Amino acid sequence: MIKKISEYKYERADIDRASSYIEDAIDKVRSASDAESLVKIRADLNDYFAVFSTAVALAMIRHSLDVRDMFYASEQDYYDENLPKLSAKTAEFNRALTESPYSSELRKLINPLIMDKTEACLRVMDERIVDDCVEENKLITEYDKLLAELTYPWRGKNVTLSEMHGFCKDPDRAVRKQAFTVIGETLASVGDKLDDIYDRMVKVRDRMAKKMGFANFVEMGDLRIGHIGYGRADIEKFRESVLNDVVPTLAELKSELAERLGLDRVRLYDNDIYIAGGNIDPHGSADDLFAAAQKIYDDMDPKLGTFFNEMCEAQAIDYVARDGKMGGGYAEMLFAYGQPFIFANFNGTMDDVGVLTHEFGHAYAFKRAYENKIDSDLFVGGMETAETHSMGMEALCNRYNRYFYGERAAEATYQQIFDAFNFLAYGVIVDYFQQLVYEDPGMTPKARRELWLKLESEFRPYVDMSDIPFICDGGRWPYQKHIYESPFYYIDYCLSTCLALQFGELAETEFADSLDRYLRLVEAGGTKTVDTLAHEAGFKSPFDDGALKELCGAVKLHLRRLGKEDK
Repeated sequence: MIKKISEYKYERADIDRASSYIEDAIDKVRSASDAESLVKIRADLNDYFAVFSTAVALAMIRHSLDVRDMFYASEQDYYDENLPKLSAKTAEFNRALTESPYSSELRKLINPLIMDKTEACLRVMDERIVDDCVEENKLITEYDKLLAELTYPWRGKNVTLSEMHGFCKDPDRAVRKQAFTVIGETLASVGDKLDDIYDRMVKVRDRMAKKMGFANFVEMGDLRIGHIGYGRADIEKFRESVLNDVVPTLAELKSELAERLGLDRVRLYDNDIYIAGGNIDPHGSADDLFAAAQKIYDDMDPKLGTFFNEMCEAQAIDYVARDGKMGGGYAEMLFAYGQPFIFANFNGTMDDVGVLTHEFGHAYAFKRAYENKIDSDLFVGGMETAETHSMGMEALCNRYNRYFYGERAAEATYQQIFDAFNFLAYGVIVDYFQQLVYEDPGMTPKARRELWLKLESEFRPYVDMSDIPFICDGGRWPYQKHIYESPFYYIDYCLSTCLALQFGELAETEFADSLDRYLRLVEAGGTKTVDTLAHEAGFKSPFDDGALKELCGAVKLHLRRLGKEDK
């Protein structure tokens, strides 16, 4: 009998006790007589924190399910206040490992990427910035609470932002415009608060970066989010490829699509529309979607089907949008139980299918890394690798779109591929915006909005935002949660999209081969860098010369072929 997530008992993770445990581990490292002892000390510490992190994750999950629940809100406050102190203590442990006379031998006994990550962690965390990290955590919670409690007036009732996103993709262009207008006007009503929170975030992050010896937060942010094996120079090269190869291809495809849709220009509320008469929504109720997903995974691979069924039995997918629930979606791992959890907000659009494929890809990768006993410091890899697991699953599931969309499966595939490709330009804007903001931490709110508009004009010149209040003045970015909560995460989506599109293109002609490559990549988890994983899968790394140019050509031909099929 599979235990349901709601039945898991929560007990606060004792941070003082955890701190003492780390101190004992530090003493053991310093008195160790060989590298084998260091391996065991690390393993014991990881086992301890598997249980500890599960309590923290449970509190976070239950807080995100209802920010009005005062018990879990107070638990979140407790972790916001105290976890940075534990991170500083962990940094002491990492320093003891790297300073051990047996550290070079340790590197030979464990995956060397672990030591690379350990050294990176030392560069971005110690006791000097504990108070700054506490302040940062509180600001993130303040932002989350503001957005979660913000409602949008829509047709006589107040709805959530997740629900508004559904209206933004309505078949009726006037409805879409009105939805974006309501979002813009509502965000404008709290614009000063959003600016104030972000001002304080930028300042605290800049302060901690300088305390840690960085010129600004950019390099620190990359290391902190886990960009191992590549840096800003590689990201700049990738960004230039997007500008030179992806943007012109997108402009060409968007022009063709606008003509097909009968539009004189692509407005913001048209940018996510790909099908004449409006985007395709999946058939049936949420129960129908879950039943379809079960059929898909059963057919794709028995292990996938079994795992999806187990997730459903554990009620480990919370998909209902409701008042007080945070927006967005995520996958989390409860290590003590070996149980992944998926958080989502269904809104009746293709986004719901995305949850059942994207977040499921994350959850399956979590489960395989857990069962393969991949070291917790590597687990499913950096975000660029983890997002390849999720976006790759989305691409593979296009083969089964008939289960979600019936006779309009080809149109749905066209929509999914175009949407993924369309994302690349936006994703680069989010990352570049953050880089420029943190390079100039004194930038005013007005200057930040002007910067956003400038980047929009460079990377999305085909999108007109001029008739949407607040957003037309550069106010699109404040509801992109990653900018506030996870600096420099967003480029990982772009890198993984490039790999996912390659999986998708291969799956068109050689599905079994593509699925096999995907499953092998998942089995490897985070044991290798993303470029190595890409090459071992037989694909180009996003950083390879010409990778995007070749991909653009393949995607353009594929979309044009699909466009002819659905006429």
